[in-house]
Amino acid sequence: MSDQPPPELPPEDRPSITAHVTATGATADYLRQLASVTGRPPETVTIQWAAGQVVVPDTALGDDPAVPAWPTLFDGPPDLPEHTHAYLRR
Repeated sequence: MSDQPPPELPPEDRPSITAHVTATGATADYLRQLASVTGRPPETVTIQWAAGQVVVPDTALGDDPAVPAWPTLFDGPPDLPEHTHAYLRR
């Protein structure tokens, strides 16, 4: 480290811009959860969302109409949920 003072910033010749971002409802909940999981402040994640760097899904996970219903994804007997233990013991 040197004892030199930090360099001088050039003077601002234009007025600054101040913006406020507000997220509400399900979007705010999603952004709070994302911030918690990633260890970032919710304000940072919200600013990134406003800048288009974070995408909030339109539907809940698993509710996408393009994805077929779960029962059509698996082959098996129709009574599988009721008789799982019996089938596993065979």
